[in-house]
Amino acid sequence: MQQTILITGASSGFGAMTARALARAGHTVYASMRDPSARGAAVAAMEKFARDEGVALKTIALDVTSDASAQAAIRQIVPRPASSTC
Repeated sequence: MQQTILITGASSGFGAMTARALARAGHTVYASMRDPSARGAAVAAMEKFARDEGVALKTIALDVTSDASAQAAIRQIVPRPASSTC
């Protein structure tokens, strides 16, 4: 069963390896990092990996020490239900 997965600290090391492995296994993976704009090489490597492997691996900004940052990241990942009109 495909899952949507959020990996924190995915700019390098175990976070990056886990994100790639889960994406290869068919999951939609959001690889988060505190400041993607400052981690250009890590973001470029993730994007290249996603293109080359044909997997759903996306980078996202997330500072785990900030509630506002966490909420903003979750809003990008979890779709809001369509509002019903009567």
